[in-house]
Amino acid sequence: MKLLRLTLLSLLTSVVLGAASGPPIVPSDDPVEQELNALKAIMATPRAGEMTPRENYLWFDQLTRKLGAAAFAFVEAHPDDPRRWEAALILQQRRFHPRFVQSIDETYPEGGEDAVHRDTVAEAAFEARVVALETAMRVASDVPDEVMEQLEFGDLNPKFFPAYEAMRDGREPDLSTIEPAFLAFIKRWPESETGRGMLSTFVRLKMATAAAPTEEEVLAEFADSPNRHAREYVRDRLRFFELSKAPFELAFTAIDGRQVDLQKLRGKVVLIDFWATWCGPCIAELPNVKRVFADYHDKGFEIISVSLDAERDRQKFIDLVEEEGTTWPQRFEGKGWKDPLVARYTISGIPAMFLLDQDGMLVSTNARGPKLESEVKRLLGL
Repeated sequence: MKLLRLTLLSLLTSVVLGAASGPPIVPSDDPVEQELNALKAIMATPRAGEMTPRENYLWFDQLTRKLGAAAFAFVEAHPDDPRRWEAALILQQRRFHPRFVQSIDETYPEGGEDAVHRDTVAEAAFEARVVALETAMRVASDVPDEVMEQLEFGDLNPKFFPAYEAMRDGREPDLSTIEPAFLAFIKRWPESETGRGMLSTFVRLKMATAAAPTEEEVLAEFADSPNRHAREYVRDRLRFFELSKAPFELAFTAIDGRQVDLQKLRGKVVLIDFWATWCGPCIAELPNVKRVFADYHDKGFEIISVSLDAERDRQKFIDLVEEEGTTWPQRFEGKGWKDPLVARYTISGIPAMFLLDQDGMLVSTNARGPKLESEVKRLLGL
């Protein structure tokens, strides 16, 4: 056991110093908690500068190998400690499964996965250990509630995937499996914060069924939900509907010092773009937003952006705005998802793109892709 513990500590110590940019970890005098904190820190290890796609693939494979070895070592070193299941839960996340790369051809990424040569025997052995550990976790009597909640959420989430695909393809989503599973989850976990985001998704799916209920009708079904966060979402969303009946009001000092006030933009079509530097879909949408702004700004189209980045990402935000050449005002409070506008406007996911007409009235909360240009043109009478 002593040797196993020393092995675990050696695995962890080598990456903790490199994880300073990761999420804050609460210090502890408990040696086991220190090991667990160090294990969690591996996931936040930053990249060492700019990398090519090939270099990044290799780097992440090495990182996940170290993470997997450390997680298994933690479980084995503490066979009677309930906290071992926190390490086991990390291993359930497929994004942290190593690929055991042996080499990558220079043709990557154009060559795709065919250019990646893996040790499939080692990969299969790792997966078998994960399955065995998960099997043990599901029948164990000492799994902490917060771990079991996340495990069951992991079971529920994939049930939504076929419905997402149906909506994407313009087909009616089938909720016959999703709805009872979702209702059971929020009943079993009344304090789960996932209730808010899951309800937001479920509402959109149900509105896409043949019955086509309104959002208000679906929300009404959850006004007395056993899940506190789902109830709060209903309350906040209904309040947002009330706010939407009047012109939007928002005033702030942009990160470059400009004073912004929606009242002074009456007569303009305005896009309020909620985004963050860590949001892949937000970054992917930027070229479209920049193009529409360039084409219609002089015709009466304005944009203001609201960042949901944390304070630690301030410089990253500033650098990206400069790199992208976005000239419209940017609101940066550094509060992430705790920004008061998140609750005020019931933002449950980004990008969230609110389009206002010339009177400041809300026209759309999802003005993305081709819809942005078509709506802007319509509102401008072009």
